[in-house]
Amino acid sequence: MLAALMQSDNELLVAWRDGDTRAGKALFERHFASLRRFFANKVDLPEVEDLMQRSFMGCVEAVERFRGDSSFRTFLFAIARRQLYKHFRDQRVKEGRRADDLSVTSVAELGRTPSSILGAQQEGQMLLTALQRISVDHQTVLELHYWEQLSTDEIANICDIAPPTVRTRLHRARHALKGVLEAEMVARGKSIEELDIDAAAVAARP
Repeated sequence: MLAALMQSDNELLVAWRDGDTRAGKALFERHFASLRRFFANKVDLPEVEDLMQRSFMGCVEAVERFRGDSSFRTFLFAIARRQLYKHFRDQRVKEGRRADDLSVTSVAELGRTPSSILGAQQEGQMLLTALQRISVDHQTVLELHYWEQLSTDEIANICDIAPPTVRTRLHRARHALKGVLEAEMVARGKSIEELDIDAAAVAARP
């Protein structure tokens, strides 16, 4: 197992494709925390573990088609995002309702109660709650950018959109988030003059 720790994601992936199940296990353990964080601010706690398992299984099923054009991390998050959006669609079908447009619908509007706000400091909780009140598309790109430190090209691969679209979406997402935060701060009687979305988003990483 120590040898696996010394290997890069791509080396582990090649070994996994060649039948080394320990390499696959090492990859999943390496990215477990990031994947859990991706789901934790969007779905209820019991759903987090299920979606993580579905994402890992999706990797197993798709590994033979992965040729290394992007990083394994990008590959994993792309599968995770598809699983998340499918989960939201399936929930609506189960409820006998039309699927939501996640470019305009927020986690809060979907009626979710994500787990990552539990135990957060007051300021961090406010930011996490604000993220849940902007569209899922906007929330996703902000979290991938700030929490996972992914590049524009990586986010474009994950979201299946062009890099310029990522930049536009990030700009609009920051604007939307700032609007929600300003309204919340005014409601709490706090000053909004020093509001820094970049610093707040990084600081609120679960």
